[in-house]
Amino acid sequence: MIRILQLDGDALFLQAMDDYCSRLSDVDYQGVASATAFLQSFGGEVPDVILLDIDLQPKGGLAVLERIRVRFSSDEVKVIVLATEAASEQALSHTVRLGADYFIQRPVDLVVLEKRIRQLVKYPEPGPSGELTRRQVQEICTRYFDRMGVPPHYKGYRYLMEGIWLASLHLSWLSSVTQTLYPAIGQHFEVNGSQVERAMRYALDVTWEKGNVEQLYNFFPYVSENKGKPTNSAFIAKMVDLVSLEASRGG
Repeated sequence: MIRILQLDGDALFLQAMDDYCSRLSDVDYQGVASATAFLQSFGGEVPDVILLDIDLQPKGGLAVLERIRVRFSSDEVKVIVLATEAASEQALSHTVRLGADYFIQRPVDLVVLEKRIRQLVKYPEPGPSGELTRRQVQEICTRYFDRMGVPPHYKGYRYLMEGIWLASLHLSWLSSVTQTLYPAIGQHFEVNGSQVERAMRYALDVTWEKGNVEQLYNFFPYVSENKGKPTNSAFIAKMVDLVSLEASRGG
């Protein structure tokens, strides 16, 4: 279990992190908005990772960082600093001297942040994706989507791409698509899970009407007999397998 404690003045970001981490079975997350509540939380279990808002008001996060390092070494607790502005070399050096382990500029991609956290604490999530990046998954999916005839100008195209990337990282999400995967995709695009589901279904409907039928039935042979089409989750699961296979071949 990875214990994450976050101090951040942005209530919306705290909520986004809470929603995202609630979908991770091996993450225990707590987010607070005040330095007082943050420091009081050290009375409980020691976190593995601290996410620290460097722009925290009124005194900023550097003072809090100093207090963290008085109490915990970097071997005990990793600290990731989040900042709104791009930091100068001097500011970065100062932050590192005070004990920061990593620096991220906002806006933050939560999937990337999760990967950085796992790398810092050496706690990877098992799965077929290994060190696959979002770009690699997108490139592989683009090749397959082109062959199938998935219309790239539909929102569902982008949602499917994101869903395949997330499911490659979290295989367990394929068993809770409605409760977990759709909301996670929606969070990235700032829409709700129902909108994600409908857009995906519409894109697949059009694909099976106007796409490359021969290629589609090659990838989904079980639907050729009854002339149906795969569900959103079946399509994503198949693509996760194809991406994993392609990546293992050096795709």
